[in-house]
Amino acid sequence: MQHILIVEDDRTIAESIAFILEKDSFSCQWFDNGHGALDYLENNNVDLMLLDVGLPDISGFDVLRKVRAKSELPVVIISARDDEADQVLGLEGLGANGYITKPLSPRLVVAHVRAQLRHLRTEPKPQQSEFSINEAMQKILFVGQELVLTPAEFKILSHLVKHPNRVHSREYLLSIIWDRPHGSDVKTINTHIKSIRKRLHEIDDKNECIETHRGIGYSLIE
Repeated sequence: MQHILIVEDDRTIAESIAFILEKDSFSCQWFDNGHGALDYLENNNVDLMLLDVGLPDISGFDVLRKVRAKSELPVVIISARDDEADQVLGLEGLGANGYITKPLSPRLVVAHVRAQLRHLRTEPKPQQSEFSINEAMQKILFVGQELVLTPAEFKILSHLVKHPNRVHSREYLLSIIWDRPHGSDVKTINTHIKSIRKRLHEIDDKNECIETHRGIGYSLIE
């Protein structure tokens, strides 16, 4: 039985979604706050998360950032925010797998859940990466050769390698370098990416695996 984590502060909405999911043979766990959901993820297996953006303790976007820093868990955002900027941030900037706006149709939510899980089952296995990360030594090998990186560059590139084919915002990459990124200049990320590209070109001058997404951030293409 596949397990769905519902993170939604409106009990009525959460219960209606859980009811129809459980009728379709899913098991569900509900939290009305982000911190409780994150704690639950640390110790339990979850197949997909339905995540509200407007939580009482922490933004759903921040929950998604924390999830994406550790896993590729499928996450479908459910939100009353229907403007384009929020949807682009959720889908491209933070790596959500889907975005459904309120008012919700519980049956449509179930259809999204089934589609995402079906896609996960049929998704081809990734090709072997050209990168090898040694966390203990804080080193990254590219096609067998060590890259000379600063600590900040190591953090950025290792995150991109672990989460390929996904756009990561400059703000989020900045938060990986600094515990308290507020007040720091996101343009710093541009400088680090330029340096990382230079190191990659020293080994393979035709390599363009790091892609720029104007106005958003960067991704590593496999």
